[in-house]
Amino acid sequence: MAICSIIDDPARTGDQWERISAHVNGSGPVPPDGCRLAVLGKARAVTVWDRVEDRDRFLAERLSPAYATVGRSLDEVVRTEFEVEMVAAGDLAGMAQLAGSET
Repeated sequence: MAICSIIDDPARTGDQWERISAHVNGSGPVPPDGCRLAVLGKARAVTVWDRVEDRDRFLAERLSPAYATVGRSLDEVVRTEFEVEMVAAGDLAGMAQLAGSET
């Protein structure tokens, strides 16, 4: 069963976001094993996982330790999840550059 996981963390600062991201990126493959889709912003992360166990392993082994490096805990974030019935996307090439040009 595929699962979508949403993590909301509006209290995370820009510096914390950068340090957490650097830790996650340096601790294993990107995207993580079992992750089919990741849409990340400074206050919210939306990910789609093959299995709940894949998501839980990533949280325990990589994201939780990354949060600990900035003195935070995943207990401080709001987590939402739901079973995925379908994932559909158009051509996303260039979306990051487009988003960056809107500032």
